Amino acid sequence: MTTATVNLIFNPINRQQDGFLRSKATRLLFSGAFGAGKTVVLCAKGLQLSLDYPKNFGLICRKVRATLAQTTLKTFFDRVCPQELLADYNKSEGLVTFQNGSQILFGGLDDPLKLGSLELGWAGMDEAIETVEDDWKMLEGRLRLADVPHQIFAGTNPGPPSHYLYRMFFTEHRGEVYQAGSLENPELPEDYKIRLGEFTGGYYDRYVLGKWAGMEGLVYSVFDEKTCVIPRFEIPKNWLIYSGHDFGDANPAALFYAENPGTGELFAFAEYLPGADKGIYDHVQDFKQITQGHNVIKRVGGNHAEGQIRQGYTAQGWPINEPKYSQDVKYQRKKVIALHRLNKVFVFNDLVNYIREKQSMAYKKDGSTLTDEIDNEKRFHLLAAERYILSDFTPETVKIETSPVWKY
Repeated sequence: MTTATVNLIFNPINRQQDGFLRSKATRLLFSGAFGAGKTVVLCAKGLQLSLDYPKNFGLICRKVRATLAQTTLKTFFDRVCPQELLADYNKSEGLVTFQNGSQILFGGLDDPLKLGSLELGWAGMDEAIETVEDDWKMLEGRLRLADVPHQIFAGTNPGPPSHYLYRMFFTEHRGEVYQAGSLENPELPEDYKIRLGEFTGGYYDRYVLGKWAGMEGLVYSVFDEKTCVIPRFEIPKNWLIYSGHDFGDANPAALFYAENPGTGELFAFAEYLPGADKGIYDHVQDFKQITQGHNVIKRVGGNHAEGQIRQGYTAQGWPINEPKYSQDVKYQRKKVIALHRLNKVFVFNDLVNYIREKQSMAYKKDGSTLTDEIDNEKRFHLLAAERYILSDFTPETVKIETSPVWKY
């Protein structure tokens, strides 16, 4: 009798990937810069656990399920898993079944009810910088499948030292960390390396060297995260709703704010980054779902030249007005900074993409001198949506001296 041999697609390209794959630690973090091989080694780790332990059941997830198809899932099938290992793939459920009875579910943390009943042998989080600590704790609570070793692991770009992953792995040392910079991947194309070499300052430290570091010259340095990033609560129905919109076929974005009528404070309660697969009609249906049961009194977005796009949204039942000062982006930004200085804008702590943009937008440097131009400004779609709507508000001159007390 002969046994068929399957040649695995993936082989580690550096010692960090090799160490991550071999590790038996219950908690693992692969922290890597752009192009460092985070997603591929995370998928390979999941495949390894599925093959080593027949009838294992694992989860590979991102914060939002809709982002899996063209990222993590594509990497798994194209670069990691040979087709001959598969017994079945249920695309609608995101469930992969192997010949040995093991299964991997590809899902999103935006569907906690579906995840709540799982009994997992292991869990892998891709782009974990998008997640909050409650996401991690929820997955740890699902690692209860019998007769297999339990591991939870994540792949991520570095972020600011204020992120829970930094505290968990670098400060409290509650798991093993494997770090890799971009240039430690020998398979990167030369022209890609050249483009990375054009990064400067905090962007180079974080996204090329792979360091967990704050950004120098942050635009919104006055934003007080300790005071203004708060746990989610249910928005009262009598609070007024405002939305800001950044247009674009590839990266449309929207932010939704609720105003406390008693204090005038603004609360960012929903972020919208759907990707490129939806049209205006689909966006409008999503907006209506987000704001269902609430009174939306103002919608603004786009620059001065994007009137035709605004008309398209109006035709679908979501009228969007041109923002104030639409031809003066710097003044719009100053208005937002003024609101932050007075601690008038609060943000729910599960708006991870918004918080990440806030922690990353920085001024360009000319040599060692900071300019008033934004570095890679086109990347900050949610912050564009924010300045469109918040520039409509006039900051008060009296600062709120005491932080609110939140009850749940």
